[in-house]
Amino acid sequence: MLKKILAGVALAIGGAVLIAPTASAAPDDNPFGPKDSTANFVSAIEPSAYGTDGTKSLIVSPFGTSRQIDCSSFRGQSWCAQNGRVLDQIRIPAGSSEWDYRTLYVYNPF
Repeated sequence: MLKKILAGVALAIGGAVLIAPTASAAPDDNPFGPKDSTANFVSAIEPSAYGTDGTKSLIVSPFGTSRQIDCSSFRGQSWCAQNGRVLDQIRIPAGSSEWDYRTLYVYNPF
């Protein structure tokens, strides 16, 4: 009786393995970035930056948000680039906590 149960379980597992699809998703080239993050930015001269888009990061750039902004992060450090140049980061206090800030990214052409 036990042999029949074990044989049935073995057949069920073997059949499931044979008909199960193999994973075919391509791995992400770099899980840390760069990723298109343009939607998370607003130009610092836009009125909405201080209203409806108040949660987005600010950018001062001759391109504004018209050109793609790519961001990467690794081990708690993050950086963003636009037009092949890394953007300088300035943290602006936005509250009473050390962790309550808004980041201003500045395009440096030099």
